Formats: sequence, structure tokens, C-alpha cells
Amino acid sequence: MNVSAHDLVVLHKNVNRLVGKEIFSDGLFANNDVQVMNSLEKLIKENILIKTNQFEISIHKKKLIELKEVLKSSNLKTTGTKQVLINRISENFDSIDNLKLPHVYITTEKGEGVLNDTKYLLSFVHDTISVARAFYIAENYIDKNCEDKVAEIYKFEFQRKFEIGELKINYMYCYELDSLIRHYEHQMKDYNNARKYLNIFFYLNFENLLEGLMSEKYTYYDDGGNIELDKIQNELQPLINQHYDYIYERLILIENFSNETIFEFFKKDTQKYNTLEDEVIKKFTDYIISVVKKENDPNIFMELVKILKSDYIIDKEEFEEEDYYSNFITTNISTLKDMDSQIEVEIDIRTGKINFFLDDDSIEGLIDTSE
Repeated sequence: MNVSAHDLVVLHKNVNRLVGKEIFSDGLFANNDVQVMNSLEKLIKENILIKTNQFEISIHKKKLIELKEVLKSSNLKTTGTKQVLINRISENFDSIDNLKLPHVYITTEKGEGVLNDTKYLLSFVHDTISVARAFYIAENYIDKNCEDKVAEIYKFEFQRKFEIGELKINYMYCYELDSLIRHYEHQMKDYNNARKYLNIFFYLNFENLLEGLMSEKYTYYDDGGNIELDKIQNELQPLINQHYDYIYERLILIENFSNETIFEFFKKDTQKYNTLEDEVIKKFTDYIISVVKKENDPNIFMELVKILKSDYIIDKEEFEEEDYYSNFITTNISTLKDMDSQIEVEIDIRTGKINFFLDDDSIEGLIDTSE
């Protein structure tokens, strides 16, 4: 089949439309746009689409007022619903001589199969994954008989990014997981799969937090190496509150699953990615449940923090004073003048506070001098 993803979107958007009323993917009139018209011609050449003014199809494209005019000009009754008027015209077809039927795009038998096989493409018309990319994945990596190609495309892209480490920076912005959860929850009403990918989403963000606790000195710690609990809570709580807590509400408030059952779900759902001990996962799921219930029990949070402190934090010994001040260089205005430094001044008009910023070349010169 010599048609592109773009051609197929044109097919979906214009099948059963009037010839001359072609539209773009966003629903706006194409007005004989070259690309749209070329796609339609290609679809016709491939025997996927045809133009027809067959009565049984075209008559339904006429407006009610047009049908009444046809009947009136032939001295026939003009009262009734649109279908009644169509039936009347059909019954008196041989005696009506002013009936001009519009041409309509319809699929051939081959085209009907193509239409059914590629309906998944419409989910990617305004998506981060392009229609062309989605079509390529479906054609090369997904079973032709797959019933939910939309989900499989998101899974493929998520797994690809996961394996090459592209998601490591911040799982909070994993579009593919986000889309999978929404697809299963809203389009498919498949709450088990929605829960599964939500749990993977929660797990990967939690693991990312733990990696930060073990490596980023000034993200979660004060200058003395003490862990700042509010920073952990400020990262975890919005993650849960803002991402699909309705799915967990179903588990807790509608299905009435226990904490233990939800923990077992979490382990099962994340087993492909999970490298953490059950104890920390249990504390984390208990914390999720408390946030979703809006109980926010401080004891549950502190139980989670207790286990984090025992296994997932940087030793205070690493927070030596010189380590903190190694990011600073001592100099004076005379030196900066001698270097012909470019200094920007920022003034807070509310408080009068002044901040100075040095250009990159001067900073590099100072570093070289200090070394």
C-alpha cells in the first residue's frame, strides 16, 4: 500500500464528506489544499476511496430545505422529517427531473479494512508522538492483529526511552506513561491497566527521589547535612495529588481494598522495574494511601522518612565545610576592573536589594587565577 500516515489521516477525516468540502485534520476547510487533494487522489488511485453520487448515499447529504425544494418543484408534499422526505423522493424518483445529487467520498471494500486498521492514528493527530512516528511503530513493531494499538505505541515509546536512560532526568514528565494512564482510564475504562501504569509512574518518580537523596547534596539537605523533610514532602505530595488520585480513590473508597492488598498490587505492577526492598515500598504505598484519603498522617510520613534515613541518605561526613565553600572565589573590585569585567546589576525595586552578576569570561579568568 503506497500511502503515508498523512494520507491515512486525510482518509479518516474526509470519508463520507462531500467532494469540494474537504477538511484538514483539525476540521477546518481545506479549500483545495494541495497536500490534502494529493492525498485524496492517491487514495483513489490505490482503490481505497472513490467518489460517488449514488442516490442511497448522496441524498442524505442534502439539507432539509433542499429536499423540500426538490419535492415542491415536482408538486409533491413537503411536510415531514428529513427521512420521510427522502423516502418520498425515492418513491417518486422517476418523476423528479431536477434532482442533482452531490458527489461523496466513500471507501471501497479494501478501504473499509484500511479505515478500521488505522483508526488508532486519530489519537496521535495532536500528540507528542507524531502520526508518522505512530504509524511507523505500528507497522514495524506491533502485531497486526493487536486490538489496542494506541496503548501499544505508548508502551513501545516508554520502554524505548526507559532502556536508553532518556527518562532518568525526571520521570515527572514521562509523557508516554501519562498518556497510557489517561488512555486506559478515560478511553478504555480499563481501571486495572490504568492502576498498573500509575503505579509504574509513582515507582519511577519515587526511585528518582531516592537517587537524588543519595547523590544531590544541596537538593534535599541543609549546609550541615541534615535532611530537609519539607523538601521531600513537597515533592511527593503534589506528585500524588496532581496525578490520577481518582484511580486510587476507586481502590480505597469504592473497591475498599486494604493497605496490604494495594501494596501487593503495587509490587506486582512494578516488578519489571522495581529494585527496592519490600519494606520501603510498603511505607511508600501507605503514604500514598494517606495522601489520597487526605488524612496526611504525620506518623506515616515519618515512618517513610525513618527508613529513608537508614538506607538512602548521604553521610553527614561528606558535608565538610570546604566542600560547600569550594564554589566561591574571593576577589575585589580592583581585580575585576583590571580584568575589564562585564558586571550586570539586578535591583529589586520592592526592597532595594542589589545582586551582581559576572560575565562568563571573567568567571573563567578568576578560576584560572585562583588555581
